[in-house]
Amino acid sequence: MNETLQQVCDDYWHGAGELAVYCRRLGGGEPFLLRDRPMAAASLIKIPIMIEAFRQERAGRISFSARWPVRAAVPGGSFYTLPINTPVTTAVLIEHMIVESDNTCANMLLDILGMAAVNDCIDGLGLKGTRLRRKMMDFTAAAAGRENVTTPGDMGRLMTLLAEGRCLGRRADAAMCGILSRQEDNCVIPAQMVRSLRIDHKTGELAGVYHDCGILYAPQGKLILCLMADGIKNEAQAIYDMSYLARALYDAVAAAPVI
Repeated sequence: MNETLQQVCDDYWHGAGELAVYCRRLGGGEPFLLRDRPMAAASLIKIPIMIEAFRQERAGRISFSARWPVRAAVPGGSFYTLPINTPVTTAVLIEHMIVESDNTCANMLLDILGMAAVNDCIDGLGLKGTRLRRKMMDFTAAAAGRENVTTPGDMGRLMTLLAEGRCLGRRADAAMCGILSRQEDNCVIPAQMVRSLRIDHKTGELAGVYHDCGILYAPQGKLILCLMADGIKNEAQAIYDMSYLARALYDAVAAAPVI
């Protein structure tokens, strides 16, 4: 199967950058991993932020109904245009951080939760190649080498934990998957799929970087698919390639017998 999936990647990826892949059918053996290496996480880092928020809410440290004033807005998302001091709940911050990938919401949540707590959460989940080092849109920190990083293997592990209810427990994991299912950026994994297929996913984008990682609810069982690329010179071509690659990998893995 791995040789088949490697050929699929070769057929559909046309050199718009360097592609990395995690692909696995739950209950179907070892994953297919292509170039499992550290990469700039972009907005994929928002998934551990969400998980830590749910963990702190369960521990009674924060409330989802608590209101927080918007004070330091940054570009990327609708909160950038909100009047200063607009009050928003923790639950709304989480929703918009994931669904529209709002950077202001992510930064507010980091202030509420603490960056160290998010990294402790990352460690507790066994994500050995993932690290939160800066807030969103802090390009000065990124230029100084303090970049948020992750790996395809870590993202595949994280999506597997969520899909199997082994992250924070079935109720919390189902709630987080519900938020991921409302993702508004559907240019890659969902683009060539049938509309009836549920996909819980999160995208990430920086200059020369594009990622999409998610859970696909195939009739034959859940699939975990993480497509990550960097060194991209032509973003439109990369997104086009990744969308058709996602469908080809889905067709190959969903149709394969479980061994």
